[in-house]
Amino acid sequence: MSIKNKLQLLMANHSGLLVVIYAVIIRLIFVIFYNTITIFPDSEDYINLSKTVFNLTGYDGKRTPGLPIIINLFETNLSWVVGFQLLLGVVTTYFIYSISSILSKDKIIGFWTAIIFTSFANVVLFDFAILTETLTTFLLIFSIWIIVYCRLFESKTKWYFYFLLSLILTWLYLTRPFFIYVPVGFALFFIVASFKTNLKSVLFKSTLVLCLPLLTYYMWNNHNKKTIGHFTNTAYFGINLTQTATPFFELVKDEHAQIRDIIVRHRDSILIHNPKIEAMSVWDAQVELLQVTNLSQQDLYFKLGDISKQVIKDNPLLYLKQAGKSWLLFWGNQSSFYWNIEKVNNVYFKQCTLLLWIYIQRYALIIFNILFLIFSLKKIILFFKNKMRTYDPDLFIVCIILSGSVAQALIAYGNNSRFCFPFFPLIVYFVLYNIWSYKHVITAKK
Repeated sequence: MSIKNKLQLLMANHSGLLVVIYAVIIRLIFVIFYNTITIFPDSEDYINLSKTVFNLTGYDGKRTPGLPIIINLFETNLSWVVGFQLLLGVVTTYFIYSISSILSKDKIIGFWTAIIFTSFANVVLFDFAILTETLTTFLLIFSIWIIVYCRLFESKTKWYFYFLLSLILTWLYLTRPFFIYVPVGFALFFIVASFKTNLKSVLFKSTLVLCLPLLTYYMWNNHNKKTIGHFTNTAYFGINLTQTATPFFELVKDEHAQIRDIIVRHRDSILIHNPKIEAMSVWDAQVELLQVTNLSQQDLYFKLGDISKQVIKDNPLLYLKQAGKSWLLFWGNQSSFYWNIEKVNNVYFKQCTLLLWIYIQRYALIIFNILFLIFSLKKIILFFKNKMRTYDPDLFIVCIILSGSVAQALIAYGNNSRFCFPFFPLIVYFVLYNIWSYKHVITAKK
């Protein structure tokens, strides 16, 4: 037997094990040569909240407790947190292998999906960062794995699998509030797909999936209402809207002239030196705004939110234009490389990682996103051509990712590459599966 045949046999019989071994080896390489806990400004918010997360004394409304609870359980030992995230990275790699293998009915597609996903340097580097990306990606992929592996779109599936999905999606919401739309999306998709079958059972199971995330949403927002005075997921919602409204903030009415003029002045200054970060103007103006308005940070954020809502309402076309730009940036941002380069002592590892990212992977990331959009359009067109009869998991994945990209563009300016990151393993799967399908069609024609 040739070496090629032996490798093919090994991949066919032990592809899942090989994926896990590869994911572990990649992370061990980074542990040996990087071995740094990466701290960013956002990290401080999670660490601070972790110290009081079970009594929430002095809570400032900036973050939800999904990641802080885990940090607290490890007694704020960030080395253990990173170790836990490295483990989650390996498990996520296996889950995307399993999802891809089941949906494509081909372990080779599952193998290469997992290998490509976990080979991206930015994927592994997020495991070392005290940020929500690794946990969010794990929970999202875990939820999709439950849906696919346990066949939750089949009405005969046992009720407790839906309850398990509800638990996972609740933790996903507490980790990244934006993803509250996922359980809603699942319920709607399941009801529409199974409308002509056992509707009573489908409604019960859909409600089961919805109940915990929506109850948690209400309880958390109500807690914020009592502590910071506003029914909201986090205090950042207002400032996120201001980022979207920044390009036309000079249109704010004169009753808010003081705040308007400060933000516009900072915006115009940034436009001269670095137009790419125009949306960050409000953060640059924050210190001056706090001094001039004498508002607390939370009250300032909500004040900015109210002003932004009004200027968006008054200028819907400018808002839609900015949302469209934000949507394009959701797919086209290449900045998701989060590490502390000063902590890398091995010059060869540093250069190889940078070269791999700068010249290959950051462009590959964009190519995957573009191909995903093309293949998604094809999937949607075929769905309507078939008179909306095929409600399969692939269509659900497309709907979840596309609706997420639109929702993100509408509520926050999309120049942050972290917005798209949790969807990346699913994007890799969908692109490889479609490319593989074309390969078989071409081969058959020949």
